Amino acid sequence: MKKQGDIMRIDHVKRTLVYKDQFHMAYYPDKYPVTAEPHRHNFYQIMWFPKGEGIHCIDDVCFNMRGQDLFLLSEGQMHYFQEVKHLTGYMLMFKDVFWEEALQSVGTFRTVLFNHLLISVHLQLADNDAADISHLFDDMIKEYERPDYPDKADLMAAYLKILLIRISNLQRDTAQRLPHAGSNDYQLFRQFIELLEKQYASAHEVSYYASRLHITGRKLAEICRQYNSRSPKEMIADRIIIAAKRELQFGARPIKEIAARLHFSDQYQFSKFFKKLAGISPVEYRG
Repeated sequence: MKKQGDIMRIDHVKRTLVYKDQFHMAYYPDKYPVTAEPHRHNFYQIMWFPKGEGIHCIDDVCFNMRGQDLFLLSEGQMHYFQEVKHLTGYMLMFKDVFWEEALQSVGTFRTVLFNHLLISVHLQLADNDAADISHLFDDMIKEYERPDYPDKADLMAAYLKILLIRISNLQRDTAQRLPHAGSNDYQLFRQFIELLEKQYASAHEVSYYASRLHITGRKLAEICRQYNSRSPKEMIADRIIIAAKRELQFGARPIKEIAARLHFSDQYQFSKFFKKLAGISPVEYRG
């Protein structure tokens, strides 16, 4: 455990159990591991609970669990459980770099599916949908537990892509029923996310995105705060840092080239930006 502010950060999956340092799955037929202590994780998480009761609180918003509960948590998001009984469930955890390396064709899922104020992080599934999700998780677990073999990572990525597409469809149905789904501000926010995915490497200024959306920077900030709780500047920086991590972890380019590809004026400015957000220098991160 490590302290981050006043909230515990729990990296409760042993590194030796995490596939390629990026991916982990587990099924708990009973006694799903929960804690009432508010904490954060260093993974994105998909949690599927076919059975069980209790309360799951995410960023101080609490959801009642009645069974057939699906939750999506972003990396670093705070959560905890209360009054849990008879909880059966699946845990799927993967790091942000996995998006970039294995899921480039569905890159927007990172900001759409796991945008907890855009669409609810909690889905209560109907019987047919619950059965489909359980079958998919069972197939994934079976393959995940096989001994390692060539292209296993590609197959797990394919399974994850299928799961994300299924969840995206379920979320879209939920979003269409929300009061703000048809609002102009909500549509502008979605357009901002899509534009950010395409232009983050070359466009770092809020003014660029505001002008492309034909609104003021102040209006864009208001929209982002409403649906994401972060400023557009913070969202842009987050997208850049994830791309930088991918380059450093999976690529062999010199840091100077990475800085140029991400449109920093020089290596010094890139290193300063990276250290501010990641807490360590690009050289230290690459190890």
